[in-house]
Amino acid sequence: MSDDQSRSLTRRDALRGAAALCGLSLLSLGISEAQAATPAQTGVTLLPDGRVQVTPSRVAALKKVGGVISLPPVKGIPAALRRTGRNTYVAVSLRCPHAGAMTTPQPTGFFCSSHGSRFNQSGVVTQGPATSNLPKLPVTRSGSNIIVG
Repeated sequence: MSDDQSRSLTRRDALRGAAALCGLSLLSLGISEAQAATPAQTGVTLLPDGRVQVTPSRVAALKKVGGVISLPPVKGIPAALRRTGRNTYVAVSLRCPHAGAMTTPQPTGFFCSSHGSRFNQSGVVTQGPATSNLPKLPVTRSGSNIIVG
């Protein structure tokens, strides 16, 4: 075999490389999902029953009306909590009801980058293709804490 032939890339080598990249991508996605699933900030606690406890006074974003944070999954549901008034909060699922893609919290509401759906700060659909609101999650008070789920 000549030097030129030993350096050429075969189809099999290309497929192996692509498979390795896919595997690394999936591994890194699993790592980022695991990191996202743990309470990453002070004032947010995942309870043993799957609910999430938030102490708003310890979470900078929730010290003002309109502030929003992403939560660890609430009983397996990706969620966000937004302060809507002096003592009121709303929690919603971050899964877009249109096709199940993740929405992202924004100052004006929630946005689904997959198909362009928009929701207001309370999760009400304002622009399709979604035709229903983001599902709300139960929010209760326990002393100075907010319990979601």
